[in-house]
Amino acid sequence: MFTTRGFTCLEVDLAPPEKAETSDALMQHYEAELSSHIRLTMIPFAPIIVARGSGALIAQTYISSHPASGLLLISPPVSNAALQSSSEAEDKTLLPTVLPEFNFEPRFPCAVLCTQREATAFTENRLWADENVSKLVTRDEQALDGQEGFVKIEQWLDEVGV
Repeated sequence: MFTTRGFTCLEVDLAPPEKAETSDALMQHYEAELSSHIRLTMIPFAPIIVARGSGALIAQTYISSHPASGLLLISPPVSNAALQSSSEAEDKTLLPTVLPEFNFEPRFPCAVLCTQREATAFTENRLWADENVSKLVTRDEQALDGQEGFVKIEQWLDEVGV
């Protein structure tokens, strides 16, 4: 939808490593692969990284070491620890070991887009608690994936001057 609005977009599908003993090694692999994809696009400016679900882990790993014009996380995990502590977490099997919480400072436009139900769980999320991070909330999952979510993202991009 954003390419039709004149945005240059890159959708990246990252291949898993053959073997990753630790979550840190796994994230380093994905960070290197994402960095390579972004570098190959040869865009003359730092990108806005948009990630959804467990992809937010890769985006935050990337942001911790590379320049970006912004970060938008769609329904990210509440915390890295929550992925390990909850037996109901669908992403639990993605991390072989505990992944430390991210500690980058969001000194660039940053937003979290989620449903109203998810927003109640984000009280423990460090980005959600940061007053400089935009909170974009939709009614439900259908609205998140539909026009309401698209409009909220588009408005946020306008607000940050993209």
